[in-house]
Amino acid sequence: MATVERERWEGHFAVGHGFRRVDDEETRLLAEHLTPSPGQRALDVGCGLGGCAAALAGLGYRTLAVDWADASVAAVRDRYADVEPRIAARRLDFEDDLAVRDQLPSNSFHLVTMRLVLAFLTDRPGAAERVRRLLVPGGAWVVTTPLAARLPEERRYIGLTAQDVADLIDGWGQGSWYDLEAGGVRCLVLRK
Repeated sequence: MATVERERWEGHFAVGHGFRRVDDEETRLLAEHLTPSPGQRALDVGCGLGGCAAALAGLGYRTLAVDWADASVAAVRDRYADVEPRIAARRLDFEDDLAVRDQLPSNSFHLVTMRLVLAFLTDRPGAAERVRRLLVPGGAWVVTTPLAARLPEERRYIGLTAQDVADLIDGWGQGSWYDLEAGGVRCLVLRK
């Protein structure tokens, strides 16, 4: 991603700004659709301030939280130091295929989450392939995203279009979805 964009995100997280907070209802719905088992491994891509990673750790996952912003990784380490070793944080640009291959072994995660991240990635098909490679057989990819059609025109760039969703789900063995609230953010659960 562009240097200017990275600087913008660094500044955003450095002052403690996040996005939609992970609440108890979101965590309950996630658990209901995943049926986690203690000790399974999860990867939270674009972890922001770590709310999703903390929720995953609370469900029993050993969670690696990654973000391309150093300020984000530092925030996760500071906020959730008491949750280690169930949460680890690392800087990683998920769009850098070589870095992902070097740092994350294939078939090593039961769950990969991307919460309010996918719309900002420039190579979504590449990201999907990386997720497929990282998941164990039967593993799940959870994409939490606004849908462009539900957003005001000036904010549609932060959501996925119907075509984006169709492209995203193509090639996955199973899939389901649920909304966090009526007409709000959608969660897609795709299984390898």
